[in-house]
Amino acid sequence: MPLMHEKRTGHVSLMTKEDWETSHRTMKRELEIARCGLACCLCSENVTCKGCKRDDFDDLEELIDFIKTGKKMCIDLKPIAREDIETVWKMQVEAFSDLLEKYQDYDMSPAAEDMDKVLARFEQPWTTYFFIMANNEKVGAIRVVDKKDGSRKRISPIWIMPEYRNKGYAQQAILAAEKKYGSTHWCLDTILQEKGNLHLYEKLGYHQTGRIDRVNDHMDIVYYEKD
Repeated sequence: MPLMHEKRTGHVSLMTKEDWETSHRTMKRELEIARCGLACCLCSENVTCKGCKRDDFDDLEELIDFIKTGKKMCIDLKPIAREDIETVWKMQVEAFSDLLEKYQDYDMSPAAEDMDKVLARFEQPWTTYFFIMANNEKVGAIRVVDKKDGSRKRISPIWIMPEYRNKGYAQQAILAAEKKYGSTHWCLDTILQEKGNLHLYEKLGYHQTGRIDRVNDHMDIVYYEKD
């Protein structure tokens, strides 16, 4: 499906996200520059375009947001306190409600959990919850499990609120967690049918372990590790 229009010298062509990522990587490798592809007309008409000749954007949504705002996306992970648990629970229910409706996985969906279960998880000594903060707004949350016993660190769950999706926040949150806890020896799981999730994790260096658990006729859980 066409993702964007690319305007060049009087004619209009169509560029998919995959085409953009391929050309972006090629330009970075061969020319050591990155052009947005979304605004080629700006590249020819406006040499001060802030989206031009930058090599620090690996995500299309992040670059588009930069072009629109003139600001590079930056998120922070803010530790969650016990008094925040009700807020966390309400955010979690809202964030996962569309997946619950889609897959009807009432036995395991975060949207079907009560607040006591979230609180019990919070109180585990190896668990840390963080709000994902962008521009002083709570755009989502991430839970990191680190038992410090040689076992893999785990992300479970992570979510971005519906109104903040497709901006690269999930990717930046995972990178921020890896910066805090180390970039290797991680694991996570996700819904096999959610291809956007698979793409995100694989882009960040996670690989499938080969384990897949069937939940119901419409949904499977696939497991990932990062060494």
